[in-house]
Amino acid sequence: MKTANILNTNVRWIPTVMLAYLLQTSFAGGVCCGQSVISDSDSKATPWQAQPELVRKNSERRKEFNYQESKVPEYRLPDPLMSTSGQAIVTADDWHQFRREELMSLFRNEVYGERPKIDYSLSFEQVKEKKDVWDGLATGRSMLAVVRIGDQQYRFPFVLFIPNGVDRQAPAVIHINNRYFITLEKAIEENDPFWPARTIVQRGYATATFHTSDVDPDKKDGYPRGIRAFFAGGAPPAPRAWRSLSAWGWAASRVLDYLENVSAIDVEKVAVVGHSRGGKTSLWAACEDPRFAVAYSNNSGCGGAALSRRAFGETVGRITTSFPHWFCEPFSNYADRESQLPVDQHEVMALIAPRSVYVASSDEDLWADPKGEYASLVAAAPVFKLLGKQSITESTMPALNSPRVVGSTGYHIRSGGHGLGVVDWNWFLDFTDSVLK
Repeated sequence: MKTANILNTNVRWIPTVMLAYLLQTSFAGGVCCGQSVISDSDSKATPWQAQPELVRKNSERRKEFNYQESKVPEYRLPDPLMSTSGQAIVTADDWHQFRREELMSLFRNEVYGERPKIDYSLSFEQVKEKKDVWDGLATGRSMLAVVRIGDQQYRFPFVLFIPNGVDRQAPAVIHINNRYFITLEKAIEENDPFWPARTIVQRGYATATFHTSDVDPDKKDGYPRGIRAFFAGGAPPAPRAWRSLSAWGWAASRVLDYLENVSAIDVEKVAVVGHSRGGKTSLWAACEDPRFAVAYSNNSGCGGAALSRRAFGETVGRITTSFPHWFCEPFSNYADRESQLPVDQHEVMALIAPRSVYVASSDEDLWADPKGEYASLVAAAPVFKLLGKQSITESTMPALNSPRVVGSTGYHIRSGGHGLGVVDWNWFLDFTDSVLK
């Protein structure tokens, strides 16, 4: 194992046993790799800590899960800049030409599954268009994506709003909606806080959304009715075949395919956004599709932004039992043995580099392990640095309701519980303003 002086601001990687120590003591999370420019509204504000009473209640209510930092196991994080054969990754070329694909293969084989390599055709049908919604602010479209293999086809709907009267191409936000489908009419009439289309357009962005279950049903027994079964011709999925999270991310890329043909949109400045299971999806979507300039994960927890090795809140064992359709079968083999995983979620963040990543947690959502979500972002810093990008390296979490933005990365933890709302969206759009505009 390599050693390093954690006070040396030029250190490339900290031994992961030391990272575990930092997580449990200073706590907070992550690697100490130099000084970060912190955008906390008050740099002397108290770093976030879980509410003791909430920790006590959760621990009593769900005794089989850990909510206490003192019980987080010791662990070593895999070094994203060390190959499986022990070769150090020391240049950007090493990363792009070798290590990145090695990590992608590990995640496909052990976590998210392999997408099918089957030829298909893709087309789009416009169902409806409203040209002057919100007093002329935008044009709204109700669309269908049509996937064809031979004489068979699979369709899923999405909704898009494009700003009117702008003097340059607009950046865009694709929202992966894991709750419900928001129709064109509903989005026009109501600025739904889960996808506040009007707010997003007012901020200068085009925006699109689709519902996950329209692509692949979010049910244990939903496989026969989804896109995965369509590609497999109805055959049962192989153990390492893609599962729903990857399928939903694939659908986000198909929406992006459509945006590439909309002249008013700058397709080099498109963000993918998701909450909870949608947040897990948005991160992996950006790994699989480098066209996404920004990935936003909101309250994504286990299998998303949070480090699996912390085994805090929701665990690999629990998530693969309750939602076996989200991950490929091998991931379940790491239940209660997370330390044996050849990867961890900080390497998902690293796979998105040098593009941008924003992670959000909430104060009362200990199930998603806010410290583990923040620590994951910090532990990806050596890769951002190797690729010439600044990122968050400060090991101590920011204060509650005080976003921290450094270079290509951002993070906030807000008051309240598991959810995606106006506060989250505004802080995220502040971030995208800085990296896309």
